[in-house]
Amino acid sequence: MQSRTEAVASTHDRSAPTGVVLAARGLTKTFGNFKAVDNVDLDIHAGAIHAFIGPNGAGKTTVLNLLGGQLLPTAGEIWFEGRPLGASTPHVRARAGVGRSFQLTSVIPGFTCLDNVLLAVQAKRGLWRLLRLRSRPDDLAYAWELLHLLGLQHVAEVPADQLAHGQQRQLEIAMALGGRPRVLLLDEPSSGMSAHERQHLGTLLPAVARKATIVMAEHDVHLVREVATRVTAFSEGRKIAEGTAEEVLQTPEVQRVFLRGVRDV
Repeated sequence: MQSRTEAVASTHDRSAPTGVVLAARGLTKTFGNFKAVDNVDLDIHAGAIHAFIGPNGAGKTTVLNLLGGQLLPTAGEIWFEGRPLGASTPHVRARAGVGRSFQLTSVIPGFTCLDNVLLAVQAKRGLWRLLRLRSRPDDLAYAWELLHLLGLQHVAEVPADQLAHGQQRQLEIAMALGGRPRVLLLDEPSSGMSAHERQHLGTLLPAVARKATIVMAEHDVHLVREVATRVTAFSEGRKIAEGTAEEVLQTPEVQRVFLRGVRDV
Protein backbone atom coordinates (compact mmCIF):
# COMPACT_ATOMS: atom_id res chain seq x y z
CA MET A 1 0.00 0.00 0.00
CA GLN A 2 1.29 3.46 -0.91
CA SER A 3 2.38 5.84 1.79
CA ARG A 4 1.30 9.46 1.59
CA THR A 5 4.82 10.40 0.47
CA GLU A 6 5.07 7.65 -2.16
CA ALA A 7 1.69 8.53 -3.63
CA VAL A 8 2.96 11.85 -4.96
CA ALA A 9 6.72 11.35 -5.10
CA SER A 10 6.78 11.13 -8.89
CA THR A 11 5.07 14.49 -9.42
CA HIS A 12 7.43 16.94 -7.73
CA ASP A 13 9.05 17.97 -11.01
CA ARG A 14 5.83 19.70 -12.08
CA SER A 15 5.43 23.47 -11.74
CA ALA A 16 2.58 25.04 -9.82
CA PRO A 17 0.15 26.86 -12.14
CA THR A 18 -0.37 30.57 -11.62
CA GLY A 19 -3.54 32.67 -11.35
CA VAL A 20 -5.70 30.04 -9.65
CA VAL A 21 -6.52 29.24 -6.02
CA LEU A 22 -6.71 25.44 -6.37
CA ALA A 23 -5.22 23.41 -9.20
CA ALA A 24 -4.45 19.85 -10.20
CA ARG A 25 -2.27 18.33 -12.90
CA GLY A 26 -2.36 14.71 -14.03
CA LEU A 27 -4.64 13.75 -11.15
CA THR A 28 -5.17 9.99 -11.19
CA LYS A 29 -6.69 7.54 -8.71
CA THR A 30 -6.87 3.79 -9.12
CA PHE A 31 -8.46 1.15 -6.92
CA GLY A 32 -6.84 -2.11 -7.96
CA ASN A 33 -7.44 -2.33 -11.71
CA PHE A 34 -10.21 0.28 -11.66
CA LYS A 35 -9.22 3.80 -12.68
CA ALA A 36 -11.66 6.09 -10.85
CA VAL A 37 -9.92 9.32 -11.92
CA ASP A 38 -7.86 9.40 -15.10
CA ASN A 39 -5.22 12.11 -15.68
CA VAL A 40 -7.39 15.11 -14.75
CA ASP A 41 -6.16 18.72 -14.93
CA LEU A 42 -8.11 21.41 -13.05
CA ASP A 43 -7.83 25.16 -12.50
CA ILE A 44 -10.17 26.62 -9.88
CA HIS A 45 -10.28 30.42 -9.93
CA ALA A 46 -10.80 32.51 -6.81
CA GLY A 47 -14.41 33.54 -6.24
CA ALA A 48 -15.76 30.94 -8.66
CA ILE A 49 -18.59 28.49 -8.26
CA HIS A 50 -17.00 25.57 -10.09
CA ALA A 51 -19.36 22.62 -10.56
CA PHE A 52 -18.47 19.01 -11.36
CA ILE A 53 -21.18 17.13 -13.26
CA GLY A 54 -21.46 13.56 -14.47
CA PRO A 55 -23.43 10.35 -13.97
CA ASN A 56 -22.98 8.14 -10.94
CA GLY A 57 -19.50 6.67 -10.99
CA ALA A 58 -18.09 9.42 -13.21
CA GLY A 59 -15.48 10.39 -10.62
CA LYS A 60 -16.91 13.65 -9.28
CA THR A 61 -16.82 12.77 -5.59
CA THR A 62 -13.50 10.98 -5.95
CA VAL A 63 -11.97 14.17 -7.34
CA LEU A 64 -13.42 16.12 -4.40
CA ASN A 65 -11.92 13.56 -2.03
CA LEU A 66 -8.54 13.94 -3.69
CA LEU A 67 -8.71 17.73 -3.45
CA GLY A 68 -9.77 17.53 0.20
CA GLY A 69 -7.20 14.91 1.18
CA GLN A 70 -9.70 12.17 2.06
CA LEU A 71 -7.99 10.09 -0.64
CA LEU A 72 -4.40 10.05 -1.89
CA PRO A 73 -3.74 10.33 -5.61
CA THR A 74 -2.07 7.43 -7.36
CA ALA A 75 -0.39 10.02 -9.56
CA GLY A 76 -0.56 13.76 -10.13
CA GLU A 77 -0.22 16.85 -8.00
CA ILE A 78 -2.54 19.38 -6.33
CA TRP A 79 -1.69 22.99 -5.46
CA PHE A 80 -3.47 25.36 -3.11
CA GLU A 81 -2.60 29.04 -3.54
CA GLY A 82 0.51 28.06 -5.48
CA ARG A 83 1.86 25.59 -2.93
CA PRO A 84 1.83 21.81 -3.49
CA LEU A 85 -0.42 19.99 -1.04
CA GLY A 86 1.56 16.79 -1.45
CA ALA A 87 0.36 14.11 0.96
CA SER A 88 -1.17 16.44 3.54
CA THR A 89 -4.13 15.14 5.54
CA PRO A 90 -7.68 16.56 5.44
CA HIS A 91 -7.04 18.21 8.82
CA VAL A 92 -3.93 19.97 7.54
CA ARG A 93 -5.74 21.11 4.39
CA ALA A 94 -8.67 22.40 6.43
CA ARG A 95 -6.33 24.45 8.60
CA ALA A 96 -4.65 25.77 5.46
CA GLY A 97 -7.99 26.91 4.05
CA VAL A 98 -9.63 24.03 2.15
CA GLY A 99 -13.01 23.29 3.78
CA ARG A 100 -15.33 20.40 3.03
CA SER A 101 -18.94 19.31 3.45
CA PHE A 102 -20.21 15.84 2.60
CA GLN A 103 -23.24 14.34 0.85
CA LEU A 104 -24.67 12.95 4.10
CA THR A 105 -25.82 15.41 6.75
CA SER A 106 -23.40 15.73 9.66
CA VAL A 107 -24.93 18.22 12.08
CA ILE A 108 -24.95 17.57 15.84
CA PRO A 109 -28.60 16.70 16.63
CA GLY A 110 -28.83 17.84 20.25
CA PHE A 111 -27.23 21.22 19.63
CA THR A 112 -28.98 24.33 18.36
CA CYS A 113 -28.14 25.76 14.95
CA LEU A 114 -26.17 28.54 16.61
CA ASP A 115 -24.15 26.14 18.74
CA ASN A 116 -23.45 23.88 15.75
CA VAL A 117 -21.94 26.83 13.91
CA LEU A 118 -20.09 28.01 17.01
CA LEU A 119 -18.50 24.57 17.35
CA ALA A 120 -17.19 24.91 13.81
CA VAL A 121 -16.02 28.49 14.35
CA GLN A 122 -14.16 27.53 17.52
CA ALA A 123 -12.83 24.16 16.33
CA LYS A 124 -9.27 25.47 16.09
CA ARG A 125 -9.32 26.58 19.72
CA GLY A 126 -9.51 23.08 21.21
CA LEU A 127 -12.14 20.81 22.76
CA TRP A 128 -12.21 22.72 26.06
CA ARG A 129 -14.19 25.40 24.24
CA LEU A 130 -17.16 23.02 24.24
CA LEU A 131 -17.82 24.11 27.81
CA ARG A 132 -17.80 27.81 26.94
CA LEU A 133 -19.29 27.97 23.46
CA ARG A 134 -20.74 31.47 23.73
CA SER A 135 -17.93 33.05 25.74
CA ARG A 136 -16.18 34.86 22.86
CA PRO A 137 -18.10 37.82 21.40
CA ASP A 138 -16.12 37.77 18.14
CA ASP A 139 -16.88 34.08 17.54
CA LEU A 140 -20.53 34.60 18.43
CA ALA A 141 -20.79 37.53 16.03
CA TYR A 142 -19.24 35.50 13.21
CA ALA A 143 -21.58 32.56 13.88
CA TRP A 144 -24.56 34.92 13.64
CA GLU A 145 -23.13 36.35 10.41
CA LEU A 146 -23.01 32.86 8.91
CA LEU A 147 -26.55 32.06 10.04
CA HIS A 148 -27.77 35.24 8.34
CA LEU A 149 -25.77 34.40 5.22
CA LEU A 150 -27.46 30.99 4.96
CA GLY A 151 -30.91 32.31 5.91
CA LEU A 152 -31.03 30.47 9.24
CA GLN A 153 -31.09 33.33 11.73
CA HIS A 154 -34.76 32.71 12.53
CA VAL A 155 -34.01 29.12 13.62
CA ALA A 156 -30.78 29.88 15.49
CA GLU A 157 -32.04 28.41 18.77
CA VAL A 158 -33.79 25.41 17.20
CA PRO A 159 -32.09 22.01 17.70
CA ALA A 160 -30.48 20.92 14.44
CA ASP A 161 -32.42 17.64 14.30
CA GLN A 162 -35.71 19.57 14.23
CA LEU A 163 -34.84 21.39 11.01
CA ALA A 164 -36.16 20.47 7.60
CA HIS A 165 -33.67 18.55 5.47
CA GLY A 166 -32.91 21.57 3.29
CA GLN A 167 -32.21 23.69 6.35
CA GLN A 168 -29.85 21.02 7.69
CA ARG A 169 -27.89 21.17 4.42
CA GLN A 170 -27.75 24.97 4.73
CA LEU A 171 -26.53 24.58 8.30
CA GLU A 172 -23.76 22.25 7.12
CA ILE A 173 -22.55 24.92 4.72
CA ALA A 174 -22.58 27.49 7.52
CA MET A 175 -20.56 25.07 9.66
CA ALA A 176 -18.09 24.47 6.84
CA LEU A 177 -17.61 28.23 6.58
CA GLY A 178 -16.96 28.38 10.33
CA GLY A 179 -13.31 27.51 9.78
CA ARG A 180 -12.98 30.48 7.41
CA PRO A 181 -11.89 28.41 4.39
CA ARG A 182 -10.78 30.09 1.20
CA VAL A 183 -11.98 27.12 -0.85
CA LEU A 184 -15.13 25.17 0.06
CA LEU A 185 -15.67 21.68 -1.36
CA LEU A 186 -19.36 20.70 -1.46
CA ASP A 187 -20.50 17.16 -2.27
CA GLU A 188 -24.04 17.17 -3.71
CA PRO A 189 -25.26 20.20 -1.71
CA SER A 190 -28.80 19.79 -3.08
CA SER A 191 -29.00 16.06 -2.30
CA GLY A 192 -32.40 15.11 -0.87
CA MET A 193 -33.83 18.61 -1.24
CA SER A 194 -37.25 19.43 -2.60
CA ALA A 195 -37.54 21.59 -5.72
CA HIS A 196 -38.32 24.62 -3.53
CA GLU A 197 -35.31 23.92 -1.30
CA ARG A 198 -33.03 23.57 -4.32
CA GLN A 199 -34.31 26.86 -5.69
CA HIS A 200 -33.62 28.54 -2.35
CA LEU A 201 -30.12 27.05 -2.24
CA GLY A 202 -29.50 28.59 -5.64
CA THR A 203 -30.17 32.04 -4.21
CA LEU A 204 -27.71 31.45 -1.34
CA LEU A 205 -24.66 30.00 -3.09
CA PRO A 206 -23.51 33.21 -4.85
CA ALA A 207 -23.33 34.93 -1.45
CA VAL A 208 -21.42 31.96 -0.04
CA ALA A 209 -18.95 32.25 -2.94
CA ARG A 210 -18.11 35.76 -1.78
CA LYS A 211 -16.83 34.13 1.43
CA ALA A 212 -15.06 31.17 -0.17
CA THR A 213 -14.47 29.80 -3.65
CA ILE A 214 -16.91 26.92 -4.18
CA VAL A 215 -16.09 23.60 -5.82
CA MET A 216 -19.13 21.35 -5.88
CA ALA A 217 -20.14 17.98 -7.26
CA GLU A 218 -23.79 18.33 -8.24
CA HIS A 219 -26.45 16.27 -10.03
CA ASP A 220 -29.04 19.01 -10.50
CA VAL A 221 -28.53 20.58 -13.93
CA HIS A 222 -30.93 23.42 -13.20
CA LEU A 223 -28.97 24.41 -10.11
CA VAL A 224 -25.69 24.17 -12.02
CA ARG A 225 -27.07 26.35 -14.82
CA GLU A 226 -28.28 28.90 -12.30
CA VAL A 227 -25.20 29.34 -10.14
CA ALA A 228 -22.05 27.81 -11.65
CA THR A 229 -19.50 30.17 -13.16
CA ARG A 230 -17.54 27.23 -14.56
CA VAL A 231 -18.41 23.57 -15.11
CA THR A 232 -16.30 20.45 -15.57
CA ALA A 233 -18.01 17.34 -16.93
CA PHE A 234 -16.71 13.87 -16.08
CA SER A 235 -17.33 10.45 -17.56
CA GLU A 236 -15.63 7.24 -16.40
CA GLY A 237 -13.06 9.24 -14.46
CA ARG A 238 -12.07 11.45 -17.39
CA LYS A 239 -12.68 15.15 -17.90
CA ILE A 240 -14.67 15.35 -21.14
CA ALA A 241 -15.67 19.03 -21.22
CA GLU A 242 -15.07 22.28 -19.39
CA GLY A 243 -16.39 25.83 -19.72
CA THR A 244 -19.54 27.73 -18.86
CA ALA A 245 -22.63 25.70 -18.03
CA GLU A 246 -24.19 26.34 -21.43
CA GLU A 247 -20.96 25.54 -23.29
CA VAL A 248 -20.54 22.25 -21.46
CA LEU A 249 -24.18 21.17 -21.63
CA GLN A 250 -24.24 21.80 -25.39
CA THR A 251 -21.15 19.67 -26.00
CA PRO A 252 -22.15 16.62 -28.07
CA GLU A 253 -20.28 14.16 -25.84
CA VAL A 254 -21.90 15.60 -22.71
CA GLN A 255 -25.34 15.36 -24.29
CA ARG A 256 -24.66 11.83 -25.45
CA VAL A 257 -23.36 10.62 -22.09
CA PHE A 258 -25.47 12.62 -19.63
CA LEU A 259 -28.62 14.20 -21.00
CA ARG A 260 -31.59 11.88 -21.25
CA GLY A 261 -34.41 14.42 -20.92
CA VAL A 262 -34.32 14.30 -17.11
CA ARG A 263 -33.25 16.72 -14.40
CA ASP A 264 -30.23 14.81 -13.15
CA VAL A 265 -26.86 14.55 -14.86
